Amino acid sequence: MELVITKYMDSIICAWFKDERLIQVYRCISDTGYHVGDIFVGKVKNIVKNINAAFVDIGKDELCFLQLSDADRIKREDEIIVQAVREGIRTKQPVVSQNISIAGRLLIINDKKNINISKKIKDKTRRNELKELLSEDIKHNGFIVRTNASNADNDSIISEKESLIKIYDTIISKAKTASVYSRLYKAPAGYIESVRDSYAYDMQRIITDIPEIYAEIKSYTEECCPDMTGILSLYEDSSFPIDSLFGLTSKIKKALNKKVWLDSGAYIIIDVTEACTVIDVNSGKMIKGKKDTEQTFFNINCEAAKEIMLQLRLRNLSGIIIIDFIDMKSPEYNNELVRILSGLAACDTVSCNVVDITKLGLVEMTRKKKSSPLYEQFKISGDELIVI
Repeated sequence: MELVITKYMDSIICAWFKDERLIQVYRCISDTGYHVGDIFVGKVKNIVKNINAAFVDIGKDELCFLQLSDADRIKREDEIIVQAVREGIRTKQPVVSQNISIAGRLLIINDKKNINISKKIKDKTRRNELKELLSEDIKHNGFIVRTNASNADNDSIISEKESLIKIYDTIISKAKTASVYSRLYKAPAGYIESVRDSYAYDMQRIITDIPEIYAEIKSYTEECCPDMTGILSLYEDSSFPIDSLFGLTSKIKKALNKKVWLDSGAYIIIDVTEACTVIDVNSGKMIKGKKDTEQTFFNINCEAAKEIMLQLRLRNLSGIIIIDFIDMKSPEYNNELVRILSGLAACDTVSCNVVDITKLGLVEMTRKKKSSPLYEQFKISGDELIVI
């Protein structure tokens, strides 16, 4: 896998490629306000009891939504520590949380006072070892062990743990005397987060054509993940832009199309609505001349399942997803299709779950929201790709 970091219009773009195919795009927000991960002293401006929520001012010209629990006893004008966890989208306010967490490359520290280990770490012996390594600290903090910790040495994990505890304690200490709207913690730039959150075992190259970002990433990798310093490079060929080398603009444009052709000649249609994403699988040219239509439909559906999971990641689609596969009469084929789709969903980089097949034969899925979908980051105007 390759991570490409470049500038497009006024934004920094992080793009992941696998076997020359664009598989994920992230636009780093370039404003000077705040972004996800920042921690503030906010002021409660309103409480809405019927939805058990509050609206909090963090001093950035927009009230943020805070979901409350039954145990919360906050009042209007209270000053509270909150962390930005989701950007504002269309008519929806940004979301903040009182559950503070700081992410490292191997661990995430929080206030839960327990240990959770990535489901992608399958080895039971390693899971027990990791839990034992962190157990003495859970009186004060909680930890999430990230996938990258699976192959990391224990000294590196302990070192990062101590660093995260120091950062966390500094935030709590600053909060005691900080004035309202103070920013207690500034999350790393989006391109640093992209490097940090990449799986070391899966990354062959990190390349950028921006000298300042190259220097910043180099400094970060040398300090936090020296195994990745050797795969970082600065692209300096001004005669052939990095955009052209990877075909980035044209591939983003293609990813905004509703229709996606499959290698077999079948295709899928992706429709995004306010309530859910609807995906329709069509046989297209593939059914022509085929005698065993049931087997053909199964083959199309399996091919479509693989492409759908790639498209969900590429387009960063989330929430409720409804898939209308080609109808198959055989229960065995339907069960096998769900099994294949569930296996693909388990490999997704964000939490994704195949719920069931409805009585109408529609497959229901859910996918966790992490950041804005592609269609809210870019649009096509004429032949030009525009950053929204």
